[in-house]
This record gives sequence, C-alpha cells and structure tokens, in this order.
Amino acid sequence: MKIFPKKNFIVMVIAYLVVLISGSFMSESFAREIFNNVSVSEAKYMMSEQNNSKVDIVLDVRTGEEFARSHIKNAVLIPIMVLTEKMHEIQMGQSVLVYCHNGNRSKVACELLTSRGHKYVFNMLGGIESWMEKGYEVVE
Repeated sequence: MKIFPKKNFIVMVIAYLVVLISGSFMSESFAREIFNNVSVSEAKYMMSEQNNSKVDIVLDVRTGEEFARSHIKNAVLIPIMVLTEKMHEIQMGQSVLVYCHNGNRSKVACELLTSRGHKYVFNMLGGIESWMEKGYEVVE
C-alpha cells in the first residue's frame, strides 16, 4: 500500500521539474525575443542624424579601463558588473543600444534590461571591435 504514495510523490516531483525546466527555457527565449540584435552598420544608422537619432542611450558595459582606451562618442559607461545597481539611471521607455568589446557582455546586459521591463533594447553584434573594423569613429 505504501507504493502508491511514493509513486504519486515521484510523479509530482517529475511534473514539477518539467514545469520548472520549461519555464526557464521560456523565459530565456522570451528575453531573446524582446531585444534586437543589430549589426554595427545598423547601429551606426540608428544613431545617425538621417535617422533622427532613434537611440536615446548608447550604453557601454565594458570596464572603465576599456572605456578609457576607446568608446563610441556620447556613450554612457555602466560596467556590466554594476548594471543592476545603476539600472535606475536608464529611464523606462528610452531606446538603449548596448555594446561591449565583442558582443558577449552586451547580450547579457540586454537580457538583464529586458527582464527588468525595458522594451527598446538593441544589442550591437561584434561590439566595439567590429565598430572599429568598419572604420567608424571612436573617442580615444
């Protein structure tokens, strides 16, 4: 008789794990769908006057040392390690173009921003490395 309660418990645990795992996959894919990946050419156009500067904030999530070496003109530095504490500096409703060195930290930052309710978030693929390879201007 004790076999049935154990079976029910095991079934319940398995069902819980399935829901938990599927929920984490759904939230990951949801975050991926909310922000847009853009090439450096698209990012440049988004910031251009001919596009009426559709970007409110260009966010650099690299370290202070990396930022000091080179950054995109008018970029705001908020290193990825302190983004959670400084997220209040980015107003809801603003469009945010995020970049880092090669696109890995910026992707994480975009996921964080969208998970906190920011809707207009763009990840610049290839980061400042690709930006400079295209010959686009940086502040040194």
